[in-house]
Amino acid sequence: SRSLDNTPQELEANSGAPPDGRNPAAWYGLSDFDIPHRVAVSYTYELPFGHGKSLLNEGWLSRIFGGFRTSGIYTYYSGHPFTVNLGGGRSSILDAFGQATAVPNVIGATSIVGSPNCWFFASQNPACAALAPMLTNAFQITAPGVVGNGGRNTLRGPHTTVLDAALTRDFHLTERANLQFRWEVFNVSNTPEFGQPNGNLTSSAAGTITTLSGDPRVMQFALRVSF
Repeated sequence: SRSLDNTPQELEANSGAPPDGRNPAAWYGLSDFDIPHRVAVSYTYELPFGHGKSLLNEGWLSRIFGGFRTSGIYTYYSGHPFTVNLGGGRSSILDAFGQATAVPNVIGATSIVGSPNCWFFASQNPACAALAPMLTNAFQITAPGVVGNGGRNTLRGPHTTVLDAALTRDFHLTERANLQFRWEVFNVSNTPEFGQPNGNLTSSAAGTITTLSGDPRVMQFALRVSF
């Protein structure tokens, strides 16, 4: 999918208003919620153990291991776009009410390093200089009050990949009542789900990621009675 617009959405974090309110067309770009790729694959599998199954279908082993079912869902989606900016101080110079977003000049191709310590190359970030010493800056800081030619939402943050799974077992209590045991694991692989990079080019932390967009591995157990 692809979504384009020229105004920010009222989300937890957004791309802000254009640097020049008299030229809103220049702020036309990817929507804050644009996600071009998303894949979700789910499964359910009843384990072949217990009465009437191909394995362990008799005796006490059948009672112990029978009736189990596993299920899960794997999800992948692209990272959200973000805007490289010059921080709130430069933005206030453009608009005292804080509505503008100061952007830099683009002077080259952006280099994505891909590390939480340096997502995109910015030489003022010491981690970038250590991880990719041969790269050069793609953005140039403009003088205060000068509108740069940088665009809106031109870079994209980390993608998300996560597997959630569950193991369940049903117990038939009576003809009308059932008990279900559930063991659910969210983010099975404990893969970090990183948040957006710092897009403030005037900061020595430009390009760093200090937040998570999702939880680490979490487990929960549950009993459910249905009748």
